Amino acid sequence: MKDFSASTALIVEDSTVQREHVVGLLRQIGFGTVLAANDGINALRTLEQHGAAVDLVLTDLDMPGMDGVELIQQLAKRRTAANLIAASANQPRLQEAARSLPAGCAMRLLATISKPVRLEALQALLHEAPMLALADLEQADTSGSVSIAEVEAGLEAGQFLPLYAPRVALDSGRLLGIAVQGRWLHPVHGLLDIADILPALAGNNGLAGSIALALVKQAAADLHSWQEMGLSSIKLYLSLPGELLSDLGELGRLVSGIQAHDVKPTSVCWEISEAVVAECAADALHNIGRISLRGFGIGAVHCGRYEAATREFACFPLSEITIDPLFVHEAAQRSHRRPLLDGLLAMAGQLGVPVCADGIERVEDWAMMRELGCSSGQGPLVGDPMRAGDFVAWFKDSRQRLRNCAANRLSDVAPPSAGTA
Repeated sequence: MKDFSASTALIVEDSTVQREHVVGLLRQIGFGTVLAANDGINALRTLEQHGAAVDLVLTDLDMPGMDGVELIQQLAKRRTAANLIAASANQPRLQEAARSLPAGCAMRLLATISKPVRLEALQALLHEAPMLALADLEQADTSGSVSIAEVEAGLEAGQFLPLYAPRVALDSGRLLGIAVQGRWLHPVHGLLDIADILPALAGNNGLAGSIALALVKQAAADLHSWQEMGLSSIKLYLSLPGELLSDLGELGRLVSGIQAHDVKPTSVCWEISEAVVAECAADALHNIGRISLRGFGIGAVHCGRYEAATREFACFPLSEITIDPLFVHEAAQRSHRRPLLDGLLAMAGQLGVPVCADGIERVEDWAMMRELGCSSGQGPLVGDPMRAGDFVAWFKDSRQRLRNCAANRLSDVAPPSAGTA
C-alpha cells in the first residue's frame, strides 16, 4: 500500500457537499494535506498561495467561472500539479478532459472518473496507478534551475531583452501602445520568460532591479526612435515587479532609465499585478502614488485572477486596468465567464478608468470584448510579442488587417507569422 502522508492534494468542486465529501475521502486514504477550491480560478489562486506544486489535483469538469477543462490546460502550462484525476457525470466531458492535455505535458492524467466519487474506486485507483513524483515534475521546469551567477553573467552579456506586444483600440484597430514583455536569451535553456525566474531572485532587489532596468532602458530607446519616425502618440506599457515597490532606490533607477532617453512620463504606463492591488500594502501604495505624481500612468494587469475589491482598486491612482488572458481567450464561446467580465467592467466604470482585454486570439472575442465595453486589446490576433527590429514591418503590414478586425470583417484578419519571437 502506498503511503500518502507526505502528499498534498487539491480538490476542485463547485458543490460544497461534494467538495467536502471528496476532501473526506482523500483524508481517509491518508493524504497529509488536502486543499480545496470551488472553481478553476480559485484553484489557481490556492496553488499560488500554497507556493509549491501539489502531488494530485482532483477536479470536477462542470463548474462556473473557469471549468475543469480550462483548469487542466492551465495546470499543464504552470507545472503546478504532478497528477490529475478528472471527474464528471457527463461522459463527453470526460472524453474532452482526456484530450485536453497538450503534447509533451509533464503532468500525468491518472484517470477520468464518473461522479459521484466513491471511496473504494478512488482508493483502488490511487494505489494502483503509476503516479508521477513531484521531483520528476520539477525536473521538467528549467526556469527554476538558473543560478544567481548565471543571471549576473546574462546581464553582463546583454542577454535580457524586451519583446513588444502591440495594443490597439478595439473600435478602430488604431495602434495605441506597446506592452513590454521581458525575455532572457539563455545560452542553454533558450528564450525564458523573465516573470518565471523572478521568484528565484526573491530578496535580491538589486539583481531584480538590474533586470528591470536593462529592459526599461532598451524599451525607452526603442520608443524614442519610433516616436521620431512619426508614431508620437503611442504609449509604452512597462511591468513594475511587485518586489521592487518597497524600494525607492530601485524605483528611482527605473525612472532615471526612462528620462535618460528623453521619453516623457505621459508616454509611459507602469503596470502592476492585481495581486499587488489585492494586498494593498501601505508602502507599495505610497510609492506608486509618488510615481503617478510625476506624470506616469499606472495600470493594473492580471485583473480577475486575484479578486481585489473595488475599494482596493480605488486606493490606487490607476489610469487603466487589463483583464487577464485567462478570461479573454475564447470568451465568446464560454458564456460562464460573462458574470466575471461584467463585474470587472462595472468596477472599471465606477472607477472611471478604461479597460484593456489581453489575450485576444479570435475576431469573435474582439467583437465581444468591444461590445462589453473594453476600449483596447492585445493578444495573438493583434500581434505576437516581437523584437524591436520587427515592429515597423508589423505596423505597416497590419494596419488594414486590424481595421478589418475592428469592423468585424472576418476575411483577411489572420495575423502575420513572420518576424515574431
